[in-house]
Parts: sequence; C-alpha cells; structure tokens
Amino acid sequence: MSGQFPLSLSNCRILIVGLGLMGASLALALRGKCKALYGVDQNEDTCRLALMHEVVDAVWQDVAQTRAVDMIILAVPVGQILVLLEKLNATVQTPTIIMDIGSTKTVICQKMESLAEYFDPIGGHPMCGKETLGIQSAEAAIYQGAPFALVPLTRTSPYAKSLAEQLVTAIGGRIVWLDAETHDRMVAAVSHLPYLISSALTLGTPLELTSLIGPGFRSSTRLAATPTSMMLDVLKTNRLFILEAIDRVEDELSQLKTYLTQEAYEALNQRLNAAAEHLQEILQKG
Repeated sequence: MSGQFPLSLSNCRILIVGLGLMGASLALALRGKCKALYGVDQNEDTCRLALMHEVVDAVWQDVAQTRAVDMIILAVPVGQILVLLEKLNATVQTPTIIMDIGSTKTVICQKMESLAEYFDPIGGHPMCGKETLGIQSAEAAIYQGAPFALVPLTRTSPYAKSLAEQLVTAIGGRIVWLDAETHDRMVAAVSHLPYLISSALTLGTPLELTSLIGPGFRSSTRLAATPTSMMLDVLKTNRLFILEAIDRVEDELSQLKTYLTQEAYEALNQRLNAAAEHLQEILQKG
C-alpha cells in the first residue's frame, strides 16, 4: 500500500463518523491542521449544528453518501463501531486508513482484520471525555495532555502509524503504544471499574442522606452519570478483564471491612496509609 496515503496530516482528508462529544471535539481540535475535515452523523440536528458552528467542512447522515478521503475515524459507541466495520467493505471502495476511538480494543481490532486489503486499520482510544454527551458539549481542549492509546494491527502500515501519531500530537494528546489485550486489561482497572464503583456507590446511597452531600461524594459518583448508551457495549466487550478488576477491589474492601469489624484500627490505619502512598506512586508514574 506504499505511496497510497499522504505523508503528512496537513495533506490528509479526514472523515469523522459520529459527531457527538468525542467526534465533534476531535473535529474542533483538528480544524486548520488537515487538508479537509468531513463528518457523518445520523442525527439531523447534529449535522445542522456541525455546519452552523463550522465543526466540519461538510457533513452527511450516511457513510455511503460521502466523498473519498484518506482517513476515516470511527467516533461512535463500541457497538456501532463493530456494525460500521462490517459495512465498510461495501460502502468504501478506495484505499483508506481506518481508525477508531472506542473504549475497548480487542474485539474491535479483531473485527478490523476482516476489512478488505485496501483498508489500513489502526485502533485508538483517547483517555478523556465528559459525562454529558453530544455536540453541544464538544470542546477541543479535552484532548490536551490526555493519554491517547494507539493499537496497531499486524497489517497496519507505517503510513497509518505515522498519520495516527501526527494526529494525536496535533490535538495535544500523549501517545501510548499498546497491544489490544494490554490496553483492555489496563482500561478495565482505570476506566471501566471506576464507572461501576461510582454507580454502586450512587445506588447504595439512600435519598434521605442527600442533605449532607458534599464535594467528596459528588466527585466519587461523577462517573455514574455517564449514559449507558456509551458504557453498556464497553462492559460487554471487556467483561473478563473487568471481572478481574472487580475481584481485586472486592478483596481490598473485604479486608477493610474485616479491620472495622474486628476494631483492628492500627491495621486499618496502616492499610489506609498504604493506599495514600500507592496513590502518589500511581499519579507520579501516570
């Protein structure tokens, strides 16, 4: 596939499929940094807003309606990414780099393997976002300083890797190269499990206690507001690694509960101090 694709982002025509929070924010971050920027979204109001606010140069409601581009970025929920990957062979007939920004990678990268040989696929996942979805919440700054995982397939060409790196750098992200399985194990612990813990804490809080809710509770439960339209497919496609992460946290909670039950306050104090120290190590390393 050598020579088929532009060598620089500035000469690249990009199509972003899905102009919700992540896709529209990506478009805003890429404005002026590529040759052309197009969008696809099934929602008519989203398309109208994208044009009104000049998020993209042109927009359509179906991938089949679009013009030829150099790179297609799939910025929809994981389940929709998998559906789109099944349809691309029939809807796109020209050499194209395909990149997704879904929250799990193993299932998506496996599906990418079935793309026609003229496609050049690479997985991606920016570790950023908000609890409120939609183009109205989009802002270019959400990618600034955020880790951005890039997950190549065996078939991924140097051209696709280079353009993906240029894209992440252009939007201010921090490149992290990973294989799909390592990525999914990591995000199970640092992204997917926190969502479930936030949801569990929220569900376990009686309404009669709300008069004393402060910033600690609000920050701890913030992720519970994330729409299930985005999260359910994530949980389905990363189930085993999430279950492993749940087991580790359940063990820790069980130990803390035992200390409290037995009034073993010195042991509890030591474990809590260990948690504070471990947090500092995590944040310094991250």
